[in-house]
Amino acid sequence: MKLRHYLIILFMLLAAAPLFYFSNRPAGPAEFPSIMMRDITDPLTRSDELKPAPDFSLTDMEGNPFTLSDHRGTVVVLNLWATWCPPCREEIPDFMALQEEMQGDVLFLGVSVDREGWEIVRPFVELMEINYPQVVDDGTVARLYGPIRGIPTTFLINRDGYVEGYAPGMLHKEQLRPLLEALIAG
Repeated sequence: MKLRHYLIILFMLLAAAPLFYFSNRPAGPAEFPSIMMRDITDPLTRSDELKPAPDFSLTDMEGNPFTLSDHRGTVVVLNLWATWCPPCREEIPDFMALQEEMQGDVLFLGVSVDREGWEIVRPFVELMEINYPQVVDDGTVARLYGPIRGIPTTFLINRDGYVEGYAPGMLHKEQLRPLLEALIAG
């Protein structure tokens, strides 16, 4: 009888161990743990504490370096996407319209996570006639802004270079416009 009780207790401890392990892990990279906690589409996750946007430099479609910090003073919409992602494809025309409408105050940046790189991204961007800069992630952006749970994922970065929040999933211009207008107004 005692052996049976010990086995039950042992089983319960073994079953609970993964729950304890996963519930006590940090949400993201140790140097930037809370960026994913600020879902701009859910007011319950908003807070007053902003984190600096991690800087990175990647090559754009023309072969020039694109460095995020070079765009301080402008609101940046950093969008992680892929050519094979239907919601990503659907939000691009809205991003293009807002880029044209808010040019000078807002800069959209497409960060493709396509593993095939420019070989597949370039023809897609040209076909869609995307009017905002594109880079292909080498893993840097996903690591710095992660963990990225899915795409599309969009980050809003204010004029001072701080992450205002992120939006998991597809965004429409009706959702995004008021957020961008508030950031422009400062």
